Amino acid sequence: MLAGMKLLVAITCSVALLAACSSDSDTTAANTTPSTASTSTASPQSTTTTAAPPTTAAPITVATVAVTVETTPAVSEPEETEPTEPETTDTTEPDTVASTSAPATDAPTTSAAAGQYTEVPPPNVPSVSAEVLADNTHPDGVYYATVTEGGDPPPATGEIVFELVQLFRGEKCTEHFGADDEDACVNDYGVDTDPTSTLAVPLKDQYITVADAATQKSLQITGAELYSLIHGDEPSAGAPEGYTYVGFGYFLTISGGKVTRLEQWWTP
Repeated sequence: MLAGMKLLVAITCSVALLAACSSDSDTTAANTTPSTASTSTASPQSTTTTAAPPTTAAPITVATVAVTVETTPAVSEPEETEPTEPETTDTTEPDTVASTSAPATDAPTTSAAAGQYTEVPPPNVPSVSAEVLADNTHPDGVYYATVTEGGDPPPATGEIVFELVQLFRGEKCTEHFGADDEDACVNDYGVDTDPTSTLAVPLKDQYITVADAATQKSLQITGAELYSLIHGDEPSAGAPEGYTYVGFGYFLTISGGKVTRLEQWWTP
């Protein structure tokens, strides 16, 4: 009986071993099949990863951003133009006012300079000046005169006393004084001092010129300037450099009983 039990145990163990072996071989077969499947599946996954759809999408996004940036400045340009036009219009108005005031500033300068050492044509010298009358009357005409000292009473402020004599020039000088008097017509002119006459002239509204001894040019000046020069004052601004007043004679024009022109004549 004991031997029978041992045999039973041995058979039982054999059956158990057979069952264990068959389960091991089944497991191995099952593991082999999925392993192959998983290997073949990995291949397609690698192919999917290598594909480049994401790379193509990146440039598309950048292009869209670039278009948006270009559109933005186009909208800002009209906004800058609108304020610019009104500002330009406002700036023009002050410029116009300034240019209008410029002539007004220049006007006094021009009027002050007019007749103040302005070069003008020399006087028209007659062959014979107007005759001087002993009764001290002065009919209209062109007289030759030189500045003299004031009488008694002295002339009023602004007046200059002229002594009038008769002038002869060229052939008329020789005819009047005679060819034998060589000293009468030196430098082609001479004056007759018998008779003489005096005349106080207010220096105000006359046409007045002086002769520049250095250049022999005639320069128009004002009555106030001549009055100042005759009294020994220095020339005012505008006189030629080096100009000094010299007491040359004047052609004194009387028209309508008034002295209208005083033109100094340069003589050697």
